[in-house]
Amino acid sequence: MASFLVRNGLILVVLVLVPVFVGEFWAYQLGLYFLYALAAMGVGLAWGQAGILPLGQGMFVALAAYLAAYGLLGFGSSPLAYLIIPAACIAVALFGFAFAVTIFRGRSEQGPSFSLITLALTLAAFQVATTWSSVTGGFNGLRNISGLPGLDGFLDLYYLIAVVLALAIAAVDYLVRAPIGALWRAVADNERRLAFLGYDVAALKAAAFAVACGLAGLAGALYAPQQNLVTPDLAGFAFSGDLVIFAAAGGRTAVLGPAIGAIVVGALSAELRDRFPWWEIVIALFFIVVVLRLPAGLMTLFARLKRLSIARSPAPRPSRAPDKPRIAAPLSVAFDEVRVRMGDVTILDGLSVRTGDEAVLCVIGPNGAGKTSALNVMTGALPKRGGRIVIDGVDVPRPRPAAVARSGVGRKFQTPSVFQKLTIDENLAIALWAGRWRGLDLLRPSLFGWTTPLLDEMRRRFGFLRSGAKPASDLSHGERQILELTMALVTEPRLLLLDEPCAGLSHEETAAVIDAIQWARHELNLRIIIIEHDMELVRRLADRVVVLHQGRFLADGSVEEVQGNPDVRAVYVGGSR
Repeated sequence: MASFLVRNGLILVVLVLVPVFVGEFWAYQLGLYFLYALAAMGVGLAWGQAGILPLGQGMFVALAAYLAAYGLLGFGSSPLAYLIIPAACIAVALFGFAFAVTIFRGRSEQGPSFSLITLALTLAAFQVATTWSSVTGGFNGLRNISGLPGLDGFLDLYYLIAVVLALAIAAVDYLVRAPIGALWRAVADNERRLAFLGYDVAALKAAAFAVACGLAGLAGALYAPQQNLVTPDLAGFAFSGDLVIFAAAGGRTAVLGPAIGAIVVGALSAELRDRFPWWEIVIALFFIVVVLRLPAGLMTLFARLKRLSIARSPAPRPSRAPDKPRIAAPLSVAFDEVRVRMGDVTILDGLSVRTGDEAVLCVIGPNGAGKTSALNVMTGALPKRGGRIVIDGVDVPRPRPAAVARSGVGRKFQTPSVFQKLTIDENLAIALWAGRWRGLDLLRPSLFGWTTPLLDEMRRRFGFLRSGAKPASDLSHGERQILELTMALVTEPRLLLLDEPCAGLSHEETAAVIDAIQWARHELNLRIIIIEHDMELVRRLADRVVVLHQGRFLADGSVEEVQGNPDVRAVYVGGSR
């Protein structure tokens, strides 16, 4: 916390002292670029953190600017005029959240579509702002807007804008280091994995976009008194495109990157505009060079400031995570004539099977039997065409990954599915928070210190899990398998789905994983369904074995009973049924 205060305090001091060195004219110019920086920081947060590229942020700047303009015209010199700034910011943020959650709800991985929708929205907003003359002033906009009361001259307003920018930088700096920031980066990295941990991905993406809109609203609310006018150009795609360029040129993954991009590109444009007739070509070439030579943007040149690009804060003191509410009995599942088709291909053909009293159910069958597809349709990754799926006695017509996970189902995929761009500790923390965080917990950095006896035990069993600062991308295939298994276990599910948990593991790793599964089985009192080809693992773990073939139930029983079944032998060694 001390380093956070010192770092952002220094930024505030630098911004406040700028007029001493550049004079009032440049202070006025920089005030405008600072407003662009605010909006560009929103683009950087949405794009660089959550992986959402908004192409229409100018519309939100314009909306707040028009709201502020009417507020200033109405309040005049009343001190209440200052309430317009936060009010416009909050109004735009709420509108952005409602818009985004409507687009994202019920859909997955809608990044490109969302970008195009925001582009269409800003094109429509520009048309409305240009033609709705009675409200917006038409092409000429609203002019002669009053300044904020008590601020005389450009310099006073500069100081207000500088303070607001410094506070916004501190707020974004805090958010990207808080648990919510880790979840935003997890959305960008592996949205599906996050949903299967039980998180509301649509709400998380909408929250990131709402913060971006709030920053755009803050810029627009201050733009009206700073420029004393508001024109439809703010709502146009050209300005929205500039904001994206600012974020990309400065470095979209860094806190300061978009702000630096806006200030540098803005100042360079101002200098060239009056001296060189083809200044726009120079700016375009500058941007091309930055993109080609500095993939991380101008922040690459500011080595001492790179700590503001999501540097890891010191790990908080370990603390016991809240216990998850648990139902004592393991969770049951039943398939009743479930059918799944993809085009002309039948994947599940009237599959009927249900769990019984067994603790560990192993599902086997030749490739293409429908084993993984059965897990996919149960957890919402595949739509069913018919039949019923009953989870814990409740008929689930349309399973959704997050809802199924919140009901007590944990899943490990056939191919390890972790957050490769995040650290080991962040992967484990995100899994641990699932079902435990409440209220504003995601704004508390202390959550990174949460642990449980189960997590401590898994770290004891697998030493690499203690290398918490190591990126998951640096792990071997086997280590990623174990990391994902641990993530599924620390959610403390009532039903654990394991799809080939030992694929690609060494003999020693396989033995350690089998031992960990047996330990977790008794520790958590859960039911485990395992899809596996390794019959040695099946012999050691299975209480019951179910055999699938061509999307249908074939046989079940103990390992010995299944091995002696003539239909099963025919499928595996050839023959007819």
